[in-house]
Amino acid sequence: MNGVARFLSATALAVALAVSLAPGCSTNSGTAGGPVSRLIGRALAPEPDSDETFPLADQVVVLLTYDEQGNIVSAEVGTTDANGRFVVDVEAQAVVAVVVGGMTDEGDTDISGLFNPDEAEIEKDLDEATSIACVAGLTAIGDGLITEEQLNAERVQNLEEASVEYILANPDFDYYSETDRTSAVEAVRDATDNGAHPAASDAFTA
Repeated sequence: MNGVARFLSATALAVALAVSLAPGCSTNSGTAGGPVSRLIGRALAPEPDSDETFPLADQVVVLLTYDEQGNIVSAEVGTTDANGRFVVDVEAQAVVAVVVGGMTDEGDTDISGLFNPDEAEIEKDLDEATSIACVAGLTAIGDGLITEEQLNAERVQNLEEASVEYILANPDFDYYSETDRTSAVEAVRDATDNGAHPAASDAFTA
């Protein structure tokens, strides 16, 4: 199983194991000591065959962090509200991922995004582009090509901007297709050298 598939499976498992849903969207990661960063945003899933999105409302929120051995640790940290909004408090560290899993007309899905929690408050909405970038960044770490410390704000931005460009360049891209998502992640990683630099302007054109 390749890095992309391993992460997608791990994400699905993390969501499935999140059994104690907290009411509302205000959450706490349970960290103790050290500065805390508050992550705020909305999880927005793409509407099939449309440029519109819809909120993943009242859905579980999972926080992915790294332990001292570099392993991904998952924790259920609450639920989104009726507008797909989440609030997650996390101790400052190199990089974390927020994953919102839910059910849509297309079946099980998740929307995710990377955060570098080094400020008191960070706001970012999560969508299909941040989700591609999230998997790209975490699988680059999982494949041993970069460390979590190297997945800094600049790399995250490069991955997210490239993900947007990939989607725009591929009008038939279907986020709900595992094959399409895997191709997008691989293309974004390749075009940015795992986020090291922005994708070239013609990276995703035929």
